[in-house]
Parts: sequence; structure tokens; C-alpha cells
Amino acid sequence: MGLTVALGQARSVPGDLAANLATAVRLVREAAGAGARLLALPELFSCGYDPAAVAAAGRELTLAAPAPGTAPAEDSPLAPLARAAAESGVWVVLGAALAGPRDGPARRPVNAVLVVDPAGVVAGQYAKVHLWGPERDVFAAGGELVAVQADGVRVGLGVCYDAGFPEFTRAHRRAGAHAVLYCSAFAEGDTEHRYGVYHPARAVENGVYTLVCNAVGDLAGERYFGRSGAWHPDGRPLAALGAEEGVLVVTVEPDEPARVQAELPYLAELRRDLLGDVPAPPPLTLLRRSAAPATPVNRPTGAPHAARLPRR
Repeated sequence: MGLTVALGQARSVPGDLAANLATAVRLVREAAGAGARLLALPELFSCGYDPAAVAAAGRELTLAAPAPGTAPAEDSPLAPLARAAAESGVWVVLGAALAGPRDGPARRPVNAVLVVDPAGVVAGQYAKVHLWGPERDVFAAGGELVAVQADGVRVGLGVCYDAGFPEFTRAHRRAGAHAVLYCSAFAEGDTEHRYGVYHPARAVENGVYTLVCNAVGDLAGERYFGRSGAWHPDGRPLAALGAEEGVLVVTVEPDEPARVQAELPYLAELRRDLLGDVPAPPPLTLLRRSAAPATPVNRPTGAPHAARLPRR
């Protein structure tokens, strides 16, 4: 029992949607071959992590996501990925710049993960709520918690900097998450040491699996170190990649969080008299598999199949 998750670690080509989505299709098949039921890909994987390039390109690097419950149109750059998900029976969590809400600030895109279900249907999306530094000049911040429900397991979704906020993971756990998955872009340098602090800490202090899929390779003058990994609800490392490309497979067992919390009752023994009452579990959007097979919606997507930009 449980949900087997693949963390897909591969280089994305700056500014090339077609190449990066083709890599995503390949990783879907690799994940399925390894027995995974869900594949996660890093932050902004579809275009490469470069907020300035996203801003400069206008809509060329921004994907227009189909409405939840529908499949991408046949002429959409997302169509091959949706077909691969359906053929493999795998959920896909894709880091991407997505078109923002029509009433959002200056109609900015969102730094998001798009979720495609095993029928090849778009289940929904999560927009990053904690934007990092220069991202605030490019993206609109998200405003809700989102989780995937699959194979009896609930996986909360986060993006990179979200992991630096203990309250974020705790909110997901209190809303019923067994695991929290972060699609990230941590680079070598000043932020690198925090990568090894955030994720095991979020696991042990909340009694949840913590999974992170990190970018790898050179992008926009930065080098991303990979090291995608998973931590048990007691904080122990379960598995990790290095700087190589590949998929890392880990199984989330739904009974483990409750067992660990019985032994490490941080949530139950919180001193509310000193630290204040714990708020009620937050509202959350729960993404489930579509009951119907994928039916493509044949309408223009407004997004090209590929856009190439020079590296900064």
C-alpha cells in the first residue's frame, strides 16, 4: 500500500518549452518503469528557472493551463505530456510559469506547479505563495493551499521558498497531509546550506514525509546542485540523488505519520498557554483523479510549442 513517488531530476533548457516538455515526457516513462504513481519535476522546469527571462519573454514562456477537469487541446504544448501521463497511469506535478488570474495584479503569471492526473486530465494547480526576492517583480503570489489525493495518500504541494516557513508544512499536516512535496530550485552558494536544514526539520517537527525535487545544471548564471531527496516523518533521510540526472523513487506509507506522531507528539504537546491557541485546520483545495477519460478540448491555447531565449 502507499503512494510511490518519483522525483525527476533533469536539466531544463533555458527558454525552450518544447525541449523541456519532451524531457518531462521521457521522465514520465522512466518513473512509470520504476513503479511510480506520481512524478514531480522542479520549479519552473518547463521554461528553466529564470524569472527575468519569463518577464522579458511576455507570454512566450508562460503556459495557458486548461481548466481543471479537461485535457490539453491537441495543439497545446502540454498535449504530449498529458498523453504520456494517461499511457503510463502516472500523476505529473510540473513546475511551470502559468498564466495568472484575469483579475490578478497586472495579469502577471504565477510560479506554479500544474497537476495532470493519470487519465491525462488537468486536475488543477498550486501557485507559490511565498515568492523569493526577484520573483516578486515577475509573478503574482498564490493564495491557497493545494494537495493531491492519490492511492489513499494526501500530498501537500509547495514550491522552493515555501519550505522555509515552518507554518506552511504544519498547515498541510493539520489539514491531513501524509507528505509535503516541494518542487524547488536551490542553487550553489549562499542558500545551499539551508537546503539541508529546511527539509528534515519540516519532516520531524510535523511528523510528515518531506519530499523535494530540485533543479540541476546551469541556468541564468547559477549552478543548481540537484540532490533531490526524501525524509521520513521522524526526520531520517530516506534517499537522495547527487548532481546526476534521473528519477528517485520513494514510497509514502499513509500509516507512518500517525505512528511517528504518537512517539514524537510535537503537535499534541505544544504549549498553547505560552504560544497561543493553534488555529483551526486551514481550508485546502484537494485534487483528485478524474472519473472520466481524457477528452481534449480543441481550442487555441495562446502558448507556442517552443520559445528560445539566449542564456543570461
